[in-house]
Amino acid sequence: MAGPRTPLLRPDSYFAAHDGSPPFAHAAAAVAVVTLATAAGLAVFLGEFAAALDVAVTVDNPAYPGDAFCENSAFEDTPSGCDEPETVERDLGALVAEELSWLPPAAVALVPLFWVVQAGVLHAASALADGSGPFVDTLVVVAWGMVPGLARILGVGALLVYRLRTTPLSGDPESALATLEAAVAGVEAVALLAALVVGLWGGAIRTYGLAEARDHTLGDAAGIVAVLTLVGLVFELS
Repeated sequence: MAGPRTPLLRPDSYFAAHDGSPPFAHAAAAVAVVTLATAAGLAVFLGEFAAALDVAVTVDNPAYPGDAFCENSAFEDTPSGCDEPETVERDLGALVAEELSWLPPAAVALVPLFWVVQAGVLHAASALADGSGPFVDTLVVVAWGMVPGLARILGVGALLVYRLRTTPLSGDPESALATLEAAVAGVEAVALLAALVVGLWGGAIRTYGLAEARDHTLGDAAGIVAVLTLVGLVFELS
């Protein structure tokens, strides 16, 4: 009888059915989905943040060259742009979103890199515990262990969007920004709970996968995964 199509609900049966070497292409596709979801989640958050923080602020006009050029008598001709206003009004949320616009593209590169680094650490820890098996199988195990993070992205992301859309703001930029920061910070407890649930779920997948892929007992695999998961949670929450 064929095993389950993914290890998300029955990791023991999935990895056992593939003798510890499930298809790499499926795992790579799973990482691609996580990568795109992470980038899309960041893009949605920035868009919602910009829309929520619809407060005008006065900033320097980038089209105005500056007094050093426009009021300098050494120039025979007035530099281009000196007829522009020195300052303009911009939406504070849009400015913040522009400053952080690098995050979604960065996720496209960093999530796969994080996958490989995690696999390297898990593979090395397994080797120290006398594990044996190819690195590509460890990559597969780690890839599927990342998929539960999608639930965290969707759940925490939806709550963040709700808080951004329902938090009333004043017209004062500093007060509005502080209010939104407090609203986002109010999601921390849910984010922590989601991190713990995802850690346990992903840890179970990695445990069964590592036991099959690297020829460990289930207890040894659980010990390796538990230590690395705890270390990861400490770094994330610190």
